[in-house]
Order: sequence, then C-alpha cells, then structure tokens
Amino acid sequence: MTLDAFCRELPKVELHAHLNGSLSRDTMLELKRFHVDIGVPDKTNAFFDEFQIGSGDMRKLADCFQVFSIAHTLTNTPQALEMATNLTLQEFQDDGCCYLELRTTPRDTPHMTKASYIETVIQTIQKSSLHLTMIARLIVSINRSTPDKEVEEITDLAINCYKNYPDVVVGIEVSGDPTIGCFQSYIPALQKARAAGLKVSLHCGEVCNPQEVLDMLNFKPDRIGHGTCIHPRFGGTDETWTKLCELKIPVEVCLTSNVNTKSTPDYESHHFKYLTESEIPVIICTDDKGVFSTSLSQEYRICAETFNLSTSKLARLALNACQYIFADDIRKTLNDKLLNFINKNSL
Repeated sequence: MTLDAFCRELPKVELHAHLNGSLSRDTMLELKRFHVDIGVPDKTNAFFDEFQIGSGDMRKLADCFQVFSIAHTLTNTPQALEMATNLTLQEFQDDGCCYLELRTTPRDTPHMTKASYIETVIQTIQKSSLHLTMIARLIVSINRSTPDKEVEEITDLAINCYKNYPDVVVGIEVSGDPTIGCFQSYIPALQKARAAGLKVSLHCGEVCNPQEVLDMLNFKPDRIGHGTCIHPRFGGTDETWTKLCELKIPVEVCLTSNVNTKSTPDYESHHFKYLTESEIPVIICTDDKGVFSTSLSQEYRICAETFNLSTSKLARLALNACQYIFADDIRKTLNDKLLNFINKNSL
C-alpha cells in the first residue's frame, strides 16, 4: 500500500477545522450555482484566485483573514449554510475522517441572526448522522474582532446550545486575527462557558507575544491551536516553552496552514518536531482545508515524509488524538476503531 493510500484509509480525527475556511473548490462552485439559481447577483467571479492560498502565495497571516469574507458571502442564508456544512462533512468523511469537531463563529447576516446561524449548523450536523458514518460535533467560535457585547452574546448562545444539544455542541474557542484584542478580556466569558460544562480550545502563539501565550497557558485550556511561537527558537521564550512542557496541553498542529501563512518558513522547520520530542500531545489537523488546498490525509502524508515517520507511528498519532476529543462519551468508540485498524494492518 502506498503512503497516500494508507493516509486515506487510516481512520483520522480532525479537531481544528473552521467551517468557512474548509469550503473546497467543488463546494464553492455548488454554492455559486445555488446563488445563481435563486437569483442572487454573483459578486464572487474571482473567488478562486482570492480565496485559495498556496505555499508560493505572497500573502501573510494577516491577509489570510480577509479571504473569509468570500466564504461568508456564499454562506449568508440558512439554505446556503446548510449546503456548505453538508458538503464539508461529506468531504471529511470521504477523506477517511471518522470524527470531526467543526468550528464556526455565529454571525448576523441579512438573512440570519447569530442564533439561527448556529441552529442551522447544529441541525445539519444532527441530520448528517442519518447518512454519514463519521461522527461530527461543533465548537462555537469567538472571533477576536468581536465587540465585547457580542462576545457575551456568543458565549450565552454557546451555553444554551450546549444545554439543548449536548449531542452536538462540545466546546468553545477563541480565534481570528491574533494581533487584535487581548486574551485577558475573554477570560470571564471562557470561565462562564467552562463552568457550564463546555471544553475550551485557544488559538495560541500564532504571533510573537510571550505574555499573552503565558496568560493562555495559565488558563489551562483543554487544547491549543497552532502553538507556533512558544518555543524560543520560534519567537517564544524559555518561560513559555517550560510552561507548555509542564502542562502538556495538547496542540492542534496545522502544518500546511503554518507554512502557507508564513508562520513557519517550511515544513522541515516546523515545531512539530520539538513538540513530539518533549512528549507534548499533538493532533494533526487542517485548519482551513479549502483556503490552503489540503486535506487531512495530505497533512498526515506531509508529516510522515517531513519527519520520516513510519505508518505505525502515523497510526499511533491518530490513535492518541482520540484521547483529546471534546466528546467524552464516544472516546472509547473511536479508540476501538483505531485499535482495530492497527491490529488489522499489523502496525
């Protein structure tokens, strides 16, 4: 079996995937056709060139957040949002994903409130269980550009959805442009969500800001995303790295995203090596598979080729990822599925 085929067949867990950033080329074409069919003027003629960011693209991290407006334009009605969610879920399953925690920020549009936005995504995930074998859950996102009043609104919305749909909503996260806002201002909202039972993930260390990294690590989130600028070699400090090594907070690693946003110069320089050498749990993820033209299978393949990992080690990475999902009730189910795959393939 080739490495490509192995990575596709390997049951995988995806824990860091933004809905609007995960829209594939095919999904966006479907959404464009849908808008044309219902008579909505097409204002996204150049969206492929603008939306997708490859390794040779000159745009940097701050520029990447601007491309989401294109996806937002295509998912601003309940019908389009449902279609986008369905197609994205199907694509993750087709790529061998057995469990997915999709994340998205509730937003007001001319056709939806924040509440109806998140309700649409939840209902779509619930219905997907009728035709998909992959298990999907939802993390509600707070964007760092969100005004304080709306942060409280989104937090309350996440808590209410968790109470009403505990089989779908599992966590809350803070993401968006890391140069905007101050993490300390989100702590009351996150504490409230945590007290209500929600797990917490934080985008941490995407830019060099050691004090904020320390504040985030001291909050002790259940997982962190990226963790790029924590090690001293990558813009962190001895203090930030020592703290992460002490707490062993699992890191959602997004190789292609980090390279394409210039957060990391190349795959060989990626901090994945330092994380694993220090026995910090890592979960291979995509971040925005549509924006960065990747897939979870491709991320596993790149990881194997870059760091000379055997198929056995890849399978163990997938197995270990099951320990850090936010849906506690299905952890054993996923663990057994991975163990069966490992035993069947004598890994």
